[in-house]
Amino acid sequence: MDQMLIQRCYAWSGPIAMLLFFFGLLFSGFIPPLSPSMTQEQVVLHYQQHTTGIRVGMSLILLSGMFYAAFTAVMSGQMRRIPGVSPTLIYGQLAGGSFACLTFLVPAIFFLVTAYRPDRPASETFLMNDLAWFTLVIPWPPFMVQNFSFALGILADRRPQPLFPRWYAYLNIWAPITFTPGALLSFFKSGPFAWNGIFVFWLPGAIFFFWFFATAILLQTAIRTEGHEPAPSNKSIRDRVRKKNPRNEGFFNDSETS
Repeated sequence: MDQMLIQRCYAWSGPIAMLLFFFGLLFSGFIPPLSPSMTQEQVVLHYQQHTTGIRVGMSLILLSGMFYAAFTAVMSGQMRRIPGVSPTLIYGQLAGGSFACLTFLVPAIFFLVTAYRPDRPASETFLMNDLAWFTLVIPWPPFMVQNFSFALGILADRRPQPLFPRWYAYLNIWAPITFTPGALLSFFKSGPFAWNGIFVFWLPGAIFFFWFFATAILLQTAIRTEGHEPAPSNKSIRDRVRKKNPRNEGFFNDSETS
């Protein structure tokens, strides 16, 4: 099978994951999100009225985690093409993205469990709803590891025509920083820092949406250049070997003389 086609499909899996996530929330009646200040009776009524929608919607979000894993893989594959990039950054991006997949899977499972028995005691449904929203909105650390590693890898590319533009590196630094207000949601049940607030849900969601499509487009551009890069010259190979091991200097001098 065409390896380039596989990479291109993996690159588009990011926007697919984002769209599945969005429609999953939409089908569940979670756009706009339920308010943390809702009473037990209001929360229970929502689950009873949207039982089928939540089951379908959260199944879509479960599926989105699979596509995000593929998206992470192609990001790591393209990072390997950057000359001199540290393997630590590649593995950091891969580990962060793998961990981030759980932020799709775990909350979806909690929502599914909550909707599985909508006739359970109201206090249990209320607790499960809180748990599901917390795990959906609050876990920003894996995305920070993933995006920061990707950004540092891009900034390590000193070529006149880098694989990714430098502005995209700064986007990868800025985007996960906007997710950090989620750490405050346990202190608020209303306002901009609640789980349905502008700084915890709406702004990070909009930035995340833009990041997915920008990343997919830039990955497609990078994949098209694969196989068209000029082979390194003998001089550049010698310079790299000399830099890594100066003891080989005499060998190259002898070779050049002969």
